Amino acid sequence: MCFDDPIYLDRDAVDELIGDTDQHRICWMYHDILSDPNIARMFGQYAGKGAPIREAWTTMAWVAAAQQENSFYIHFKWYEDFYGPPQRGDLYFVEREQDAEGEIRARFLNMDFQAALPQEEQERYASLWGRVSDNASDFFGESDYGSGPIRRILSLLEENPGRELETLDRWLDGRSDGEKALQCATLSAYFQGIQAIEEIIYHIVVNDGGGHATHLHTRDLVDILNGITAVMDVRRLPELAERFQRLSEAFQPEPFRAPMLERELGNALMEWTQAGGIRWFRLSKRSGRRFLRGLYALSDSRRCWDVFHRWQGEVYYTVFRRSPGKGLRRGVYLLSRFEDQTGLDVIDLFWLENVSCGVIHLCEGEFFEELLDLLLTVSVRETPLQGVIDRRGDQAAQYESLLRGTFDKYTR
Repeated sequence: MCFDDPIYLDRDAVDELIGDTDQHRICWMYHDILSDPNIARMFGQYAGKGAPIREAWTTMAWVAAAQQENSFYIHFKWYEDFYGPPQRGDLYFVEREQDAEGEIRARFLNMDFQAALPQEEQERYASLWGRVSDNASDFFGESDYGSGPIRRILSLLEENPGRELETLDRWLDGRSDGEKALQCATLSAYFQGIQAIEEIIYHIVVNDGGGHATHLHTRDLVDILNGITAVMDVRRLPELAERFQRLSEAFQPEPFRAPMLERELGNALMEWTQAGGIRWFRLSKRSGRRFLRGLYALSDSRRCWDVFHRWQGEVYYTVFRRSPGKGLRRGVYLLSRFEDQTGLDVIDLFWLENVSCGVIHLCEGEFFEELLDLLLTVSVRETPLQGVIDRRGDQAAQYESLLRGTFDKYTR
């Protein structure tokens, strides 16, 4: 079956999803074709959502690219009054296993932890659904709740063959390359979403044709397919999804890593650390996770992970108010290690420089793992990190300032 068990989100995961939505670390887009009550009911019934949807309610669908390759989110908002607030929001994670030829798997993102919270906290988490709309409006415009963006973009690309990147660069003018990459990834998810729905329906009709009393009738599923094929050439879906994914990668290629920190410098850092000449702090687990996701979003978004990933890692930092020599310059240095969603260890050293504006450097060197292992053996204080990042300001400078302020607080 195409539907797997739910993923249970905790408070931290939903907090991060809200933060990603507000900070534009994720791009949401209204999906005109998937805004079909029968599609949303199919997801709800087969994914084990539980409480049935009232027959008279209508729905709007939204998609966003997830961090894992070949994966995306689908969000359905249910309305009793189409012009009023939504009565309910259902969120699903959809992935294609292994590669572009793998099977589709859809999982409901369960947020039932909210039921035990006070009313004001429940309302804050429920605000996520409105934030999704605000995010989509920021990226695509408030008037684009229809097929407008897709039709305009496809027309632009067809009118400029071989110049797709330059054409989109102009059309998305005013945004950072990171945001342009996000938009292209979500445009890819738009087409992946249609393809996934088509495959899921065929799977249900062939393998679960009899269905159960609570499941959609086969006629409803066929009606969904007829509605899709009436507005979209389904044969083009894989090509269109791949096309926008390539454009996303072109807007955000592999980061340039500099400076190169030589072995001699690494030895000096470890000697200074052992002698107490450098004072390191460790961010608390929650702060470290959030802070690192923000840094990767600005420097190497492909290192980010989806909010439901059970993150395990360490984040250490120190501050040099003046250059200590040996090729190190003043600024904030942050050393991290975590296990990514594929089970691989990721180790990085960031240098956060604040000149006239903030600059995030991803450094290159061979001694990072040894330095991390050393930090596990010495006395290092754990600190929380507090503060809100304004995405409209200089985010890199804000991250540098947060770490420097925390360091100063505990070294006075």
